[in-house]
Amino acid sequence: MRNDVYMEQIVKKEFDQKDRSKRLYIIGIAIAVILFLWQICQDSAGAAFAEGNDKMGYAFTLLSLIIVGIIIFVAVIKIKELNSEFEYAYTNGTLDIDVIMNRKKRKRVFEGNVSEFEVMAHIDDKEHLAIYDNIPTENLGSGEVLGNTYVFVTTYKGKRKKFIIEPREDILMAMRKDLTPRRMFLKK
Repeated sequence: MRNDVYMEQIVKKEFDQKDRSKRLYIIGIAIAVILFLWQICQDSAGAAFAEGNDKMGYAFTLLSLIIVGIIIFVAVIKIKELNSEFEYAYTNGTLDIDVIMNRKKRKRVFEGNVSEFEVMAHIDDKEHLAIYDNIPTENLGSGEVLGNTYVFVTTYKGKRKKFIIEPREDILMAMRKDLTPRRMFLKK
């Protein structure tokens, strides 16, 4: 009889400088587009009023207000998506990681079997991670370096990558059973 293992964990991503930059970028683009389209619509409305076509002038004014509303709505949604958390689900040797944006939208960002990991070590373990310095890294944790911040290296979607995660102690112990001791190095 097999003992099935299933564990879940939520890790809230901290709002960092990169997220602040993205927020400013979204706001800046939204303001630029609003000003550009507002000017075009108002020039068209002014021309229509000057020609005595009041209906067309009001239509352009209404159109400009609708466009501004849509752009603001889209910008707010994009900014809210920066509020995210990661869900780790560990099931019988398989690690699934989803990003949940604004507690509504879910997207799978990693799925793989831990037996395929080349190495897994604490983020401060330079001895075992030094040879992987030049590999692209994806942070699937809070963004802070904590006692439970680990790095694993694997081939995912045809590319060799490093992933940063923050698993709880019980998930680490379950992973240790499925990953050979020569490839998993727990923090001492």
